[in-house]
Amino acid sequence: SLRILGCRFFLRQLEIKKMKNYKNMSLKKTTFFLFALSIAGNLMAQDSVVTLQKLWQEAESNSQRIKVKQAELNSAEQGIITAENGKLPDIDVSLSLGYLGNGFLTDRDFSNSMTVENPHFMNGFAIKASQLVYGGGVIKNSVKAAEIGRDLAQFGLDNERQEVRMMIAGYYLDICRLRNQTTVLDDNLKLCDTLIKNMKVMEQQGTALSNDILRYEFQREGIILAKRKVSDALQIVYRRIATATHHEGKNDFTPDTAMLSVAVDFLADSSWQNAAVSGNIGLKMAETDVLLKEQQLKITKSNSLPKVAVIAEDHFDGPITIEVPVIDKNFNYWFAGAGIQYNISSIYKNKREIKHAEIQLENSRERYSLALEQMGDNVQAAYIDLLTSNAEIDTQLKSTELAGKNYKVTLSRYNNGLATITDMLDAANTKLDAELNLVNSKINLLYNYFKLKYISSSL
Repeated sequence: SLRILGCRFFLRQLEIKKMKNYKNMSLKKTTFFLFALSIAGNLMAQDSVVTLQKLWQEAESNSQRIKVKQAELNSAEQGIITAENGKLPDIDVSLSLGYLGNGFLTDRDFSNSMTVENPHFMNGFAIKASQLVYGGGVIKNSVKAAEIGRDLAQFGLDNERQEVRMMIAGYYLDICRLRNQTTVLDDNLKLCDTLIKNMKVMEQQGTALSNDILRYEFQREGIILAKRKVSDALQIVYRRIATATHHEGKNDFTPDTAMLSVAVDFLADSSWQNAAVSGNIGLKMAETDVLLKEQQLKITKSNSLPKVAVIAEDHFDGPITIEVPVIDKNFNYWFAGAGIQYNISSIYKNKREIKHAEIQLENSRERYSLALEQMGDNVQAAYIDLLTSNAEIDTQLKSTELAGKNYKVTLSRYNNGLATITDMLDAANTKLDAELNLVNSKINLLYNYFKLKYISSSL
């Protein structure tokens, strides 16, 4: 926690002194100057403020992770078309030209050998067509498996979008937290500088010691170091957001702090559980994987069934080499009919493949049950964290109120000489820490709310 020494009392004195220096300025000029300054500040703030919704939109358009999942979805959709090609007929065409050598003829005992003159030019042309009529459901199941694969790819894309959104939301809230710390550190640095300046004056008057000044100068160096660490952490988070969104100029922007006041839906635990069961993408992916394993089992079983197809062929060959001497003519013939094919070895080979597919199906069902249990635990944990964050806000609101009252009382006592400067510093630190913790509590509440929506895939 950041506990940096400071004193609002001295800052108040400094502001009073500055106001005296500007006492001679006319009221009209002062009002105009403040009005112009306010407009310029608002315009600059509007230009640099980036909302979380805008970052989400840019990430969905530019995130490399989402592009990879989109490519997987495109591939899965193409896989459906490939699987449906099994419904189309197979057509093969072949053409051959060649040189036919002379023949060599002998008796059965290899005597009386002689050379047979053959025509040397030969040609062949064939066209074959077949249409699968029955394949044990392999084509239908393959198409169905490809469609389920497409659904899995779609769920993968949707899940990646949710993960990217949750990741950016975490970065965004980190920026809110770190910028809040920067504001607190800047306030403390100003207070410390004012304190050191006034203590030097008090030292000249003999009412302060040089050791006290050295003490607060040491504290000032600690504040500067803390600011450097926060600044470095901010640059890291800004870089990660720029990488996720692929947007130039995201190395520095102002988050929309109005989101910290967004109303949170404090639904019952059972409502969040039901929302997660019906909406969680990871659970849908596990359920879809079960369907895919069922289709793969059907495809494996279809390999043990006979396949029936209608076929037609036409051949145009020459010369006719089935006669001796060879007939130097072209011969065309065709036929059409039906054929059946059955792999007898599948009787003893395919049993192992079927058993393997059944085990994979059972494993997929167990993974679904496990995903359901884990999701329920995650919802309950996030819900409890949400309630805890809400209770913490109530506590921090009360702490901030009490710290503010304590600061006013201590300031009054200090003005009357009834409190020491140490008491004043402690009161200022307590007030600043309370304000810091209040903002951090609101950020934690919003993060846990986002986490619940992420589990139910409704970000």
